[in-house]
Amino acid sequence: MSTPKALGGRALPFSGIVSFAMSQTDYIRAELDSVRTDLTETFPHLSDDLLNWAPAAGMRTVHGQFVEIISTERTIVNRITGAPRRDPDEEDAPLWAAKSVSGLISLLDETRAATLAALGSTDLDSIVEVNPAFAEYLGLRTVTAGELFRFIARHESYHAGQLVSYLWSRGIDPYSWD
Repeated sequence: MSTPKALGGRALPFSGIVSFAMSQTDYIRAELDSVRTDLTETFPHLSDDLLNWAPAAGMRTVHGQFVEIISTERTIVNRITGAPRRDPDEEDAPLWAAKSVSGLISLLDETRAATLAALGSTDLDSIVEVNPAFAEYLGLRTVTAGELFRFIARHESYHAGQLVSYLWSRGIDPYSWD
């Protein structure tokens, strides 16, 4: 079997299937795409009237889940790229001002486009110092840029799972989704 070198990798035999070694950038992009696919599966089941709903008192609303996903992704990318820090309330105000699921999806898409642009132009082995609260959570004061991009995928996956659970609690069975 010939190896298509144009795909940018070398062939690695695995159980009779040819797999290609991917660059770290391509692997992270694939992780981000996969997680975003999981999140987008919830979109057809979300309506504007659910934005202010949460399953119980003290839990994030559906709107809050979107704000958390977008805000965290932006904050991490800004940290990676060295963008100036802004007041979090000021930064999140446009997210809270969105009044529709479609508006929040547009903000998600804009944020992801900026993330992918940063991913393509970042040395993934560069060391990034994280803020004290995040350092406490991670148990590390510094991490590589690549690990921070991976954290974006992990974080989105967590909140996508919460949205699935929110919908399931309303009788919308995710196993019935196409």
